[in-house]
Amino acid sequence: MHHKYQIALLFFTVASLLIQTPASSADETDSASPQPTSSPKIQVTTTDLPELPLELTSFGGAVANGTLFIYGGHSGTAHSYSTAEQSDEFWSLDLNAPQKWKQLPSGPRLQGLVMLPYKNSVVRVGGFTALNAEGEEHDLHSQKGVSRFDMAKNRWVDLAPLPEPRSSLSAAIAGDRIFVIGGWALNGEETEWHGTAWKLDLADPKAVWQPLAKPPFKRRALFATTHDGKIHVIGGMNSDGGPTTRTDVYDPKSDRWSEGPKLQGKPLTGFGSAAHSLGGRLYVSTIDGNVQRLNQAEKKWEVVSEYDPARFFHVMVPWTETKMLLVGGANMSVGKFTDLDSVEIVNE
Repeated sequence: MHHKYQIALLFFTVASLLIQTPASSADETDSASPQPTSSPKIQVTTTDLPELPLELTSFGGAVANGTLFIYGGHSGTAHSYSTAEQSDEFWSLDLNAPQKWKQLPSGPRLQGLVMLPYKNSVVRVGGFTALNAEGEEHDLHSQKGVSRFDMAKNRWVDLAPLPEPRSSLSAAIAGDRIFVIGGWALNGEETEWHGTAWKLDLADPKAVWQPLAKPPFKRRALFATTHDGKIHVIGGMNSDGGPTTRTDVYDPKSDRWSEGPKLQGKPLTGFGSAAHSLGGRLYVSTIDGNVQRLNQAEKKWEVVSEYDPARFFHVMVPWTETKMLLVGGANMSVGKFTDLDSVEIVNE
């Protein structure tokens, strides 16, 4: 299907799934609303940190060396894409002395990208660019670009480009290697869902992308993060079956995939989620307005907190040894967020 029709239908799909749960689904999960465990040890509260300088979804966000960075993203209304509605701005906030946001050198207009911390800086990967003006027919193109921000020289440095253009992807860092998984390639009226995954050694200036074992899925709007030495790939939208709560796990040592437990909730729960590993535990913030934690011993996800209003297409990043931040994103009812929420581990 041409991507312009897929994108036009996506808002209707999400809205419909929020209103009703289908009688059956390819993603067989419990449709009942999951309840927090008997002793929640997570508190979600709004912080007094400076608000984001602009409203964003589908942006790049990461914390490196105590600084929160955000790049690009979508600033327009839902499913309206144009050059003017895509950000090319790059901002930072020193979390150790959070007085105000600082604007840094910009780059290409992108959304549906990933940004990850590496040493004292960040790397941005992929995304798509809208070539059409506001109100014109969408002309969207996924990008191959990969760049690292050089803090000393205050500029972006290009790295080896992706083997294929890719947006609505996810990626994770393990050691010196970045792992890129999921997404699709938009090229005007054509769309290709990716069934490949790649890694790049960031410590080697001459490195080229190397293939991973073929993933057992084709998904976008998913979230990947490193936990316990493995890459956990959570939720997203299937190429042929709607949203999913599925978790897949990639082991870099064996180059093998395995299937993990599904998130609690309906299929939409896994769409546009955000995840992070902190204190030896893996957490996910979902569109349902809950935080789930992986119970590895029992091989299941547990709801450990609820918050309102919920977010999706946001990021969850580290703040302190016991706190994470929910940054950006949107809610179907209230719109986009500029405030930052704290996800705090208490009584651990």
